[in-house]
Amino acid sequence: MDDIHTVIPGAAHIPALLLTDEENGLDRTSKAYRAIRRQIIDLTLPPGSSFTEASLAQKWQVSKTPVREALARLRRDGLVESLPRAGYVVSPVTLQDTGDLCGLRALLSGEAAAAAARQGVAPRALERLEALSKAPFALAAGKIELEDSLRAGIEFEAIIANFSGNNRFGKAIIDVLDELERVLRMAALIEPEIASPPGELETIYERLRARDADGTREAMRERCERVRHDVLQVLAKSVSISRAHIEMPTLVLPPS
Repeated sequence: MDDIHTVIPGAAHIPALLLTDEENGLDRTSKAYRAIRRQIIDLTLPPGSSFTEASLAQKWQVSKTPVREALARLRRDGLVESLPRAGYVVSPVTLQDTGDLCGLRALLSGEAAAAAARQGVAPRALERLEALSKAPFALAAGKIELEDSLRAGIEFEAIIANFSGNNRFGKAIIDVLDELERVLRMAALIEPEIASPPGELETIYERLRARDADGTREAMRERCERVRHDVLQVLAKSVSISRAHIEMPTLVLPPS
């Protein structure tokens, strides 16, 4: 079956979830970076978990140097934080950061969708988008699992991003999708029923096929805003949120 690798040969930007195991040509630092980043995104290394360079180097039977360099990149990505003399910890997921991430996604993905509609999408890629748009219907009918639906949604947006005609634009969207995957997985653990409603991706596909730039932008933004609302609502149900201390606001006294 076609996928993003075949409908866009040599695609510049592919989400971590869709990357193949092929790593020929990658240096040791890039391999370590990809492996650690993937474990953070798929929650193998959940938010708040701690580790050391030595523990990761021993796990993958490599020297500390590529692990240290990979962790430096992950710090710049905002996915890990260093602990003085104690290693590293996976950065937490917060409601504020999730809201910011979803807002950024809405802006980027909406404009990318409009650009792809104006430029046009290759016929084979359009066929793949049509197939992917059916995933929410298949999930609702019990024909596929939530994991399959997650993959379909991310691939759907990734294909559109790669047809935006702007290399940096595409890369920024894929980076956001990778971070969003971690949040979506957390939300699914809290509420497994969370999923894209049938018809949402299909509407985007139909407007994209018609090369309706404004309509495609609107449909994509509506999807992004729906995800933002649903995810924040689910994350707010987390036990860690409900048990968090409520901080007193700083009182500003009027001048006497």
